[in-house]
Amino acid sequence: MLSCDVVKVRDLSQSDAQTWDEMLLAEPAFASPLLTRDFAAAVAAVRDDVRVAVFRRKGRAVGFLSHHRRPQRFARPAGAPFADYSALISFAEPGFRFDDALRAAGIERFQAIGLIDPHGLNHEGGGEADTAYGLDLGDDAPAIQAPKKHVKNINRLRRRLEEAHGPVSILVGDRDRTRYQAMLAQKRRQLQDNGLHDFLGAPWAARFLDHLWDAPQDSAHGVLLTLMAGDTPILHHYGLRLGARIHPWVSSYDPAYATWSPGQIFLHDAPEALRAAGVTHYDLSTGQDHYKNAFCNTQFPVRHVRLYGASAAARLRRSVAEAAHGGARLLGQRAERLYGRLNRRLDQIAALELDMKGRMSGLAYAFANADRRKASLRGGADAG
Repeated sequence: MLSCDVVKVRDLSQSDAQTWDEMLLAEPAFASPLLTRDFAAAVAAVRDDVRVAVFRRKGRAVGFLSHHRRPQRFARPAGAPFADYSALISFAEPGFRFDDALRAAGIERFQAIGLIDPHGLNHEGGGEADTAYGLDLGDDAPAIQAPKKHVKNINRLRRRLEEAHGPVSILVGDRDRTRYQAMLAQKRRQLQDNGLHDFLGAPWAARFLDHLWDAPQDSAHGVLLTLMAGDTPILHHYGLRLGARIHPWVSSYDPAYATWSPGQIFLHDAPEALRAAGVTHYDLSTGQDHYKNAFCNTQFPVRHVRLYGASAAARLRRSVAEAAHGGARLLGQRAERLYGRLNRRLDQIAALELDMKGRMSGLAYAFANADRRKASLRGGADAG
């Protein structure tokens, strides 16, 4: 019989904490710092709805699910939408399914983002398949197979940038707080210009990124990477570093330098700078595969899917959701795509804005700026 204790991160027993760590070490697919206790604890430092479901058999911990416990038995991965990956952490062949775990935890619906499921606990599939990309910088890592013509063009752009503005370099672990704050302001302007939801504007999100910036460097902490041209910062990545792995969330650039495609220069030059800083993996998550394919040497499948518990109430909610999706599908592919985009947009807004006023404002903004957003997404991300 599967039982469950739902606790705060700080209330995990030493034995349970050790078991969680052992599960991560036993499964290479769980290597992301987003699946660690450290990440859950960092989110819990700025939000009071973070919980860990500890699943047990005969008193022994057999699984862990960190999540935001929301009203009406709904849950999201702890840190969403910064939680680009989610997983029910366990050893191989745990002897239970995801829906069993959700029922034991009192969760009817769980919005999995980038679900990593090496043990096949989600037996029903569903949702949207996606691919996550990264830079494996280990000694035995496969070579990065960027097309020669592409590399030649990047080298040309770099030379011209250096001729105009000075030597190009990448700072890994840039601790200039002025640049950190300028990077956030710059990204917020770009989001506004492109009609995208300001994921940095939610109060808890701003506190979260600041909390990581101020965290000790020997634990999960915020790391800023800055592409410099001479003495001028022209592009930034900011995200989480834990040990030898980095997972960035924020990418911003100075549009005055777009002519030189600083984003491409950064991704081409990053491996050397990252290795010198002791980084063995740089995770670029999902999306924008048109340029990640050229610079990344590792990828793996994930799934964005709403999962339901094995209870009568959860099955009813699943039936209603499936009926709505089926209705959209009957109206054609365009209607089905619109339905999917709307659901994703609503969920991102709800993950960031924790009160009704913020959600309604975000929804109104999304509808008002739909055309501008589409235009920006068609433009790609080559510059930054």
